[in-house]
Amino acid sequence: MMRLSTMWNVDRTIDASGRNPVAERILEAWPHDQGSARFFRSSANFVYVVRHEGKRRFLRFADASERSRAAIEAEVDLLAWLDEAGIAVARAVRTNAGGCVETTVTDRGTFHAVVFAGLEGSQLDIEELDGPRFRAWGAALGKLHTALKGYPGSGLAARSGWRDHLALASRFLPEEAPAPRREVDELAALLAALPVDRDTFGPIHFDFELDNLVWHDRGVGILDFDDCARCWFVADIAFAHRDLFDGGAGVDDASVRAFLDGYADACTLDQAQLALLPTFSRLARLLAYARTARALDLPPEPAHPEWLGGLTATLRERMEGYRTALETGGR
Repeated sequence: MMRLSTMWNVDRTIDASGRNPVAERILEAWPHDQGSARFFRSSANFVYVVRHEGKRRFLRFADASERSRAAIEAEVDLLAWLDEAGIAVARAVRTNAGGCVETTVTDRGTFHAVVFAGLEGSQLDIEELDGPRFRAWGAALGKLHTALKGYPGSGLAARSGWRDHLALASRFLPEEAPAPRREVDELAALLAALPVDRDTFGPIHFDFELDNLVWHDRGVGILDFDDCARCWFVADIAFAHRDLFDGGAGVDDASVRAFLDGYADACTLDQAQLALLPTFSRLARLLAYARTARALDLPPEPAHPEWLGGLTATLRERMEGYRTALETGGR
């Protein structure tokens, strides 16, 4: 989640039809149908649906204070490699100048942007998944990890690692939050002691939840690698199932078991790695708490629209839930 002040700075320029002069200024760098860009969502990034010759694409941009150009370029390189390796991902579209990442200075700030091709298929909620679909979800992650273990890219140094995540968490945790601060120290010690080798550690998606998957007859397409990071592969399993695990499900839950069976069909996973799922569930809760604390930087004002006040209230409620989970160990 970006800072609310950053979100409000840009989203206040959206008109009633969903058009935004900031997005249209950025989009000038790509071939597109003029006037087609419409607001899709603002969360970690600003995202707009765009058309080019009738085909759907997605413009994604972030304030330069939120993401570095080098990190985005590393993500784009990884996506291109995965596409060539046969993984169904949303690949970046080249600009008019032949690049993939564009930096644009506007009256609302400086933004780094990418346009992605749309993936065919539909998205599913967890209530729509049966055993075979949970298994397919796991198989898709296992296939991705098997491919990632062979990724030769040197640009991953520009992507965050677990130490960066803990440093960020420590920076934005409220002073009056002793439990989250203890969690930073405990997780730092636990993670520092874990072995790092090519079979267990490498580039991971970091957000392999259902809202980042597209289902079609041929399998599962993968969206949104914007959080991809250097970490242990098992973390992706914990992060994908954070809602189930926080709800009390364990590895013996039928849905989780189906997911793990599908994963094992495509990638190795031993019991030592499975035993780390609770550790990475703790990391997921800590990072969610810290990122939410970071986002809540905009004092309420009477002039703010209803949606912004509602979002602020929702984030504060989530933050309280994360804090409680951290204090109780997720119980």
